[in-house]
Amino acid sequence: MASTSRREQPPWTPPSSHGAPLPPLQIYNSLTKEKNQFVPIDSTGRKVTWYCCGPTVYDAGHLGHARNYVTTDVLRRILRDYFGFEVQFVQNVTDVDDKIILRARQQHLLEEFVSQNSPITPEAVSTVSTAWTAYLKKNTAAGDDVTPENFEKWATSAQKEIMGLVLKERERKLNPSAKAEEEEEVILDEKSTKLKMHLTTLHTASLVLQRTPEDSKDFWSAASSILLPYLDSLNQGREYPPEVFSKLTSYWENHFNEDMATLNVLPPTTVTRVSEFIPENVAFVKKLVDRGFAYPTADGSVYFDIAAYEAAGHHYAKLQPWNRGDESLIADGEGALTSDKASTLPNTVETEEEGKPKLLASKKTPQDFALWKAFKAEKPGEPSWDSPWGKGRPGWHIECSVMCSEVLGGQVDIHSGGIDLAFPHHDNEIAQSEAYWDGCCDIPKTADGKHQWVNYFLHMGHLSIHGSKMSKSLKNFVSIRDALTRGGWTPRGLRIVFLLGGWKDGIEVREGVLMEAKSWETTVAKFFSNVKALIAEEEEEEKKGNRAKQLFGPLEHAIFKDLDTARQSLHAALCDNFNTAAAMKVLSDLIGSTNKYMSQTKSLSAVKEISRWVTRIVTIFGLDPTSTPNGSDRIGWADPTSSTTSSSGAEEIALPYLRTLSTFRDNVRTLAIANPKDSISKDLLLLSDRLRDHDLANLGVALDDRDFAKGAPALIKFVPAEELIAAREEKERRAAEKERKKEEARLRKEEEDRKKEETARVSHLEMFKNDAEFSEWDEQGIPTRSKDGTEVTKSRRKALVKAWERQRKLHEGWLKAKGGAGA
Repeated sequence: MASTSRREQPPWTPPSSHGAPLPPLQIYNSLTKEKNQFVPIDSTGRKVTWYCCGPTVYDAGHLGHARNYVTTDVLRRILRDYFGFEVQFVQNVTDVDDKIILRARQQHLLEEFVSQNSPITPEAVSTVSTAWTAYLKKNTAAGDDVTPENFEKWATSAQKEIMGLVLKERERKLNPSAKAEEEEEVILDEKSTKLKMHLTTLHTASLVLQRTPEDSKDFWSAASSILLPYLDSLNQGREYPPEVFSKLTSYWENHFNEDMATLNVLPPTTVTRVSEFIPENVAFVKKLVDRGFAYPTADGSVYFDIAAYEAAGHHYAKLQPWNRGDESLIADGEGALTSDKASTLPNTVETEEEGKPKLLASKKTPQDFALWKAFKAEKPGEPSWDSPWGKGRPGWHIECSVMCSEVLGGQVDIHSGGIDLAFPHHDNEIAQSEAYWDGCCDIPKTADGKHQWVNYFLHMGHLSIHGSKMSKSLKNFVSIRDALTRGGWTPRGLRIVFLLGGWKDGIEVREGVLMEAKSWETTVAKFFSNVKALIAEEEEEEKKGNRAKQLFGPLEHAIFKDLDTARQSLHAALCDNFNTAAAMKVLSDLIGSTNKYMSQTKSLSAVKEISRWVTRIVTIFGLDPTSTPNGSDRIGWADPTSSTTSSSGAEEIALPYLRTLSTFRDNVRTLAIANPKDSISKDLLLLSDRLRDHDLANLGVALDDRDFAKGAPALIKFVPAEELIAAREEKERRAAEKERKKEEARLRKEEEDRKKEETARVSHLEMFKNDAEFSEWDEQGIPTRSKDGTEVTKSRRKALVKAWERQRKLHEGWLKAKGGAGA
């Protein structure tokens, strides 16, 4: 029996290029922990097979999911649309899982309980109160004396810092319009985040238990989180109809797909669902058992035998060997089986039934993982299927190996997922897949003679909030829909954040991240808007017979050189492990150079070429949902607020009318500016400005007034109305702020002048005589003796004389200003 101690990293064999010409693309490979040249398995070098771990459909997708799937989409698009590979992209849907079963069961029980207690009954309140106490005891260290009535006092005392955060969050929710105070951001570890989640749940429920709200929805919303586990505990052994589970998964799968479409994520080439591959799962597990890499136990479960796998010369935990003994990660991978004592404790005692072979009572070691989970008699309603070992369902890890193998075969180019899946999920996938395929077919081997199932593992970095990984279990996630409707994000803005951050590194959600993405987006949007407006203007002039000049001098040589450099730099960036952050900088730098060029010349030939190239790249990155990278010579991207692809057609229809209106406005402004002292001219200028800044801006039309002395007409641009309105409001805010500061300065000056006048009004002859510090003065009013009769010292008198002299000049100046005479 081989040892289960940590082993050296196994050798990785790069695929053969088969002599096909390939781009010098380097990809960071989690298998080798370094960048490797990308070489497809396909003999022509064109086709790429890719398997992506998809969603477990039991709840709304959050920003962490967006991070994973949008980033994966970016890499897929670059492979397909930039490098020209034919990508076969397979993504699974986990619709059979412990989390799904639990959520479906609990949700069904809650809906049933609410319908039976509507309106809210005293019995329902009593049940919620009992559930509250059970939740408290399970998730906190509170004593028996803690009740809903004194919970806040206890929590504030026992967990002062965390409860303080709970109360602050509640206050912000109750008063969203209140001005937020500047406060230091508190970063919690995972344990503290979980405690904060439990305290929030208990506190919210404690408030409705003390005073039942008039709206029953508020009551059930506050009580649901504590009711779910309690109702489930009261209904152990109950049988549920199959539609309870299918209803949940169908709803959330559709919900996920709608979110992905909103985020402009390409649909998979093939979607596989666990529930539709049950026979294939059974056959796969049976083969592993037959080959000696898995074993059934007495309860009807089947486990992968890691020791047997390693004894055959394989390496376990290729991705993260340092985590192979992490009990918390292993437990998370095993799901509900973790709580089954018989399944988790090492126990090699064999049991025997008449006519059947001996079976182990439980798995051999804690590291062995479930391939098939036996049906539990005490849970009669859970989904299950027949197998040689009795009724049950597939384990979490086996499903991906089976579906990937069924669609893509025994060797795959790319396998991807979030970094949290590396161990144990992906490491277990590798083990069971390579055990299944090893020696079965003519597939290239690694240097140690073993089968290599996946050539490149890509793991997307986490998205974090306040230092914690976004997680449904921690309830610190922001759903994709909430982020897009109330969180200040847009599908394009989110994608830009991920493009700027890189694909394998973590991204921390902070205000600065969103602002950086917004700045990049604004730069590109303004560039496209200006270019399209100049092109439309040029086309209109050509219709009148005024041909545009096609210049090619030093400026043109320089700008085309900038374009060539940008193309080379962007290519190098994408070849370097899909370095989109560097690529995004290449685009913004080129736009900056082109803006400078446009300010120096009216020639648009180079500008058009650059604009088409920038459009193609941002489309490849998925930043324009209405276009394809090689579909046309289109310039620009769609208005992110438009839900149709007809915006460009609408612009073409509106442009002649807008040009007529703009020309009329230009003529009115010309007449008004020619007579600046005329009151009517001032009114006409105000009306012209209002047409530009309000009437047209509200319709998404921007007029850029240009050099009046040269007779240049206003430039007509189509810009999202929201942007123009926001820019106008910001301009008005700044103007109001300037006026406010100006008024404050005027008032300060008035106050300073008043104080100066009061000071100057006092005669230098009298200035010291009202001072109780002195008792005698000379004929000029300068003190000679102090209050106690002592003579004023020379140094003191010197200072008094200086003060007296300053006051004399000040007072005489005041008298002169008032028309009086100096003393």
